Amino acid sequence: MPEPEAAVAVVHARGARESILLIRRSEREGDSWSGHWSLPGGRRDPEDRDLLDTARRELAEECGIRLSRADVEAELPPMVARRKVEPYILVAPFLFRASGELATAVDPREAVEALWIPLDALRDPARHSLRCVPGRPPELLFPAIELKGAPLWGFTYRLLTDWLGLGLGPTPAEQAGFQAAGEVLEFLVASLGLPLGRKWVDGARRGAAGPVVKEAVVSGAIPVTPVLAHFSLPEHYMPAVNCLEVRPGFIRIVGLAFEEYCIRAETEG
Repeated sequence: MPEPEAAVAVVHARGARESILLIRRSEREGDSWSGHWSLPGGRRDPEDRDLLDTARRELAEECGIRLSRADVEAELPPMVARRKVEPYILVAPFLFRASGELATAVDPREAVEALWIPLDALRDPARHSLRCVPGRPPELLFPAIELKGAPLWGFTYRLLTDWLGLGLGPTPAEQAGFQAAGEVLEFLVASLGLPLGRKWVDGARRGAAGPVVKEAVVSGAIPVTPVLAHFSLPEHYMPAVNCLEVRPGFIRIVGLAFEEYCIRAETEG
């Protein structure tokens, strides 16, 4: 695996309630995470001794919180932060412990506010849903939690839910993604009455060397609004999905391993 290029600080406050520090980033042109809730962090500077120093420096610069190397509980597995366009960034997360919720002083060039979110809120199934997010088309739904000003979604959402062990249990990610795609297909056929044209088969590759996309076919145009409304409800939340895209001609499901499933709509004429 390549060396991570960036680091984030997961600051875990103990005390009367357990919580995690988040910042809402300033809106900046060309920033893939503009306006997002995220963890303090950023790219490694040449002056940083290592990625742990990167996480500590970014935490101090963005939030005014200074923690020592001795405050680190664990180094979490590196995770890819995906942007609208490649190249993607491999990020090293560091888990810091704090005795309580520390005072913050955000740098307005980097963030507009900081928030300590209780772990109980992250663990509450009723808070999780697939929803549209700012800056993306309304036909795309992403796993998210609604927070003040913007949803928590994307890289930070996946990192925190992985850390807390929410969702999949022992089921392998790709198996769970295929099951989620099956739930979408079942809804189209059983609940919306679209005739099944073909069950899952291997379709085209995603890119020249990418994985094979599994494909199923239904007859008739896909009713976009009812599908989006159904899968936006918390009770229909699917933790194995990274993205659900719903169009009249197809539905694309992206799993946790970024494998893809496509339900294609065939119409007469």
